[in-house]
Amino acid sequence: MFVEAKEYVDLLRREKAIICLAHYAGEECDGRGDAVIIDEGRQIAVMLQDCGDPNVTLIKAGAIVKFIRHSEAESKIVGSPAYSQPVVLAGRRII
Repeated sequence: MFVEAKEYVDLLRREKAIICLAHYAGEECDGRGDAVIIDEGRQIAVMLQDCGDPNVTLIKAGAIVKFIRHSEAESKIVGSPAYSQPVVLAGRRII
């Protein structure tokens, strides 16, 4: 069955497979972005958009991130992002 990309994204949203993730620097949120959950058990997602200013957060669209769910607040990115290919941000190569 052929599914248009927009229909697929709509389906993911309905099934709660696209979530908004927040990135924190200490106690302060410095960015948010939508992500597709690829492994709920391990809490791994792929960012659909940059998370805030990627020169600050180091998280661009396409980054693979670990997150933790929070029952009373938004889900939060933890650890460092991973990329499938080299990325340069703020003059630094991120891999």
